[in-house]
Amino acid sequence: MSNDTQNPFERNDTHTRLKPLNDSGLVMVVTQAFGPNGEDLIDHDGPKFSGEPGVKVRVRQGDLVEDVVLSPFYGDSSKVSEVAFKEGVPCELTVPSSGAKLDIIPGMKTEEGGKYYAIYLTPKLKAGELVAINNIWGNYNSQMLDERGLLELYADLESDE
Repeated sequence: MSNDTQNPFERNDTHTRLKPLNDSGLVMVVTQAFGPNGEDLIDHDGPKFSGEPGVKVRVRQGDLVEDVVLSPFYGDSSKVSEVAFKEGVPCELTVPSSGAKLDIIPGMKTEEGGKYYAIYLTPKLKAGELVAINNIWGNYNSQMLDERGLLELYADLESDE
């Protein structure tokens, strides 16, 4: 997450926009995103990223609060944010419509000690695929996990105990 104040990719020229993301030969776009209680996190009326709606989460860092719109392109760190959050500081991540906290993913931590939170990709929620985003402002690492990846993560947790 960074202090982006505008969306430099709000244009229809998707080919050139996606070229830097396409080095691996594929581009993944989040077209559905759900909070812990099935809330829709896709910002249908907000800014677009190469024509695609973003994923909206509420970010709180101390007294600073804003609904931040994240790029739906996996691996793209761009976002729309007007608030000057402090780099390297943890944030609370919640659902804008309900205020529900995003689910913490046990066993996943950043180098700074931050936590990873689930944005579910199917209405199955915890039983399905997800994108794991972390709560350290300025840390762009995220992971896409399927059911198998989650089971492996939980199995590793069990074996560590």
